Amino acid sequence: MNIQKTLNIILALSLVVLLIKVNQGEDISKSGDSAEVTDYTNIPKKNIGNHAALYPTPTTVVGTKVDGKVNWIAIAHIGNIGFDCLILSSGKSHYSNQGIKKNGTLSVNLVSESMMVPADFVGMKSGKDVDKSNVFEYFEGTLENAPMIKSSPITMECEVIDVYDTEHHDNFIVKVVNTYVSETVLDENEKIDFNKVKPLLFEMPKRGYYKVGERVGDAWKEGNKFKNQ
Repeated sequence: MNIQKTLNIILALSLVVLLIKVNQGEDISKSGDSAEVTDYTNIPKKNIGNHAALYPTPTTVVGTKVDGKVNWIAIAHIGNIGFDCLILSSGKSHYSNQGIKKNGTLSVNLVSESMMVPADFVGMKSGKDVDKSNVFEYFEGTLENAPMIKSSPITMECEVIDVYDTEHHDNFIVKVVNTYVSETVLDENEKIDFNKVKPLLFEMPKRGYYKVGERVGDAWKEGNKFKNQ
């Protein structure tokens, strides 16, 4: 008899646990249903899809050699990684990618406003079809196969340390080995003055070039004016 009572108790407890789980499942499904009908009409901005919108970005011309011949390509999908590395995003079909991957070196040449026409040209034409080696006068530094543009106000010799592969782009992570700066764009403290550099900026949505505006504040100082109400 005691055994039978014990079995009955176990069965009853099992039924209780099962009912609890069923109720929890119903609650979860109900909460999921409510999430699906959330009202998004109060969002104060228009959703235009998954557009990368960190523009404008500085326009650069990347120098490399493909099969021993100098080649240039305009790249504006570029960014800093820390203080000594950069990332350059270049479509997989670009001719320069072959040389960059083979050599493991390249130059990054900041484009000034006065360089807009030739810089745009090397971005329009492929080295597979056009010899672009004579578009810019160039010099070479400590790295092989990394020609640098004489007229560029700021040029960096770089080593490729990694390639991050995405569906349509080769994303080159490069370490800056040397930076060469025209003395005309330095201030009295030997710091780069970007008002003197006049870097050319690029934005993709309308495919336009822009120039830098006036200085409007001091970094790490303006925030001292903030008062949290």
